[in-house]
Amino acid sequence: MSPWNKISTNSTGSKGNHSHPRCPLCGFKRCWKHGKYTRKGFHRPNAELLGTPIPVQRYLCLGPPCGATFSELPEDVLPYCRFFLSDLFSLSDTLTEGWSAYWIAKHQWGLSLRIILRAELLIRKATLWLESLCRETGAKVETGFQMLVDAARKPFSWFGFTRRWFHSLYPCRAGNIFNPHNLGIKRI
Repeated sequence: MSPWNKISTNSTGSKGNHSHPRCPLCGFKRCWKHGKYTRKGFHRPNAELLGTPIPVQRYLCLGPPCGATFSELPEDVLPYCRFFLSDLFSLSDTLTEGWSAYWIAKHQWGLSLRIILRAELLIRKATLWLESLCRETGAKVETGFQMLVDAARKPFSWFGFTRRWFHSLYPCRAGNIFNPHNLGIKRI
């Protein structure tokens, strides 16, 4: 069933269903809250469990040709990343101080070494991407992961920043560019 059959586009919504984000596909300003889902399973220091899952709002674009749905992640939550941004800052600072990934995994975070090594690789990839994003937007290229993120975030909203993060650091998930099904490549 088409979303146009479910929602009237000419009413303002008695329950405050209109919101402010723009549609990432068409740029239309009028988006309708379209349900929620929860993000859970984050890595936390010292195996600290996140008590409640984090709700993520979904939206429906009301632009006539579009009708797309999209999510807007809360501050500090990154797409396809099990670390909060603030936790990546703390991990980056600890690595910069000279502590080994093994020590961080065992004594500070209480997690597997592989998880910390994956996070360290993500920080390195993100640092290179953030430097290029700062150059692209004309911002000053800072030193340090947190300062780079702050400089790169200035021209963007949180939604715009996380969308660029996702497309740049997870290209296979973002556009399926290496998916053999899209290219007509058969596996042997």
